[in-house]
Amino acid sequence: MNFVSLICSAALALAACQTDSAKRDDAPAKQPPAGSVGKPEAPVQVDAAVGTSSARVTVRFDQAATGLDVRASGADGLAVQGDGVLARGTSVAAGETSTFDVAFTPGPGQSMLVISVRGTFAAGERITVRAFPVGKPSAEQANKADAGTTQIGNERVKLLPAEEVKK
Repeated sequence: MNFVSLICSAALALAACQTDSAKRDDAPAKQPPAGSVGKPEAPVQVDAAVGTSSARVTVRFDQAATGLDVRASGADGLAVQGDGVLARGTSVAAGETSTFDVAFTPGPGQSMLVISVRGTFAAGERITVRAFPVGKPSAEQANKADAGTTQIGNERVKLLPAEEVKK
């Protein structure tokens, strides 16, 4: 009797596994909507036409926003002239576009112009940050970027040291 119970239990378990597997195969894959991977961003599009010492920044608002702040800053040695505030506490309508001229002093080699847009949209407070390269990488920057990389197939891969497991 125990042998029969064991066989029945095994058959039921196997049937349950197959049923769950069938449900998973038939169910649509749960993929996040396009553009929603990572932290939610402000529904804006930021573009910049970058020159050697200035940029024309265009921000298109896909949704209406209030309490809007737009700021420019620099990274890797770039210094924005002035305080970097392009807009503070303004409101915009959906589909509106704003253009800003940003003057800066570039850093050595390649530096970055950083634009951040923060405001309250339909989904709450959101922020988007975009960085635009200025100049060309110096020899030192290029060597640093290439250090530890290798080609695998058609992709460049950066090799990192393995973590040491502490016992």
